[in-house]
Amino acid sequence: MIRCSQRGCSWVAVAPSERVAWKQYESHVLCEHVETVEIDIPEGYVQVRTDDGEWETMTAEEARQFYDD
Repeated sequence: MIRCSQRGCSWVAVAPSERVAWKQYESHVLCEHVETVEIDIPEGYVQVRTDDGEWETMTAEEARQFYDD
């Protein structure tokens, strides 16, 4: 079973196969958890929305640690 890994999101894939479930997950993430922003982000960095609703630029590793905490 594939579940959304975003904090506070209860989305779960309902699909006849794992491949279809991953496609559903991809679509869900793009529709619900991705925003386009007009900012230059340095190579190798990502933008993460903090608990107070602000955006913070950090490395992918820092973002993983941020969401693991």
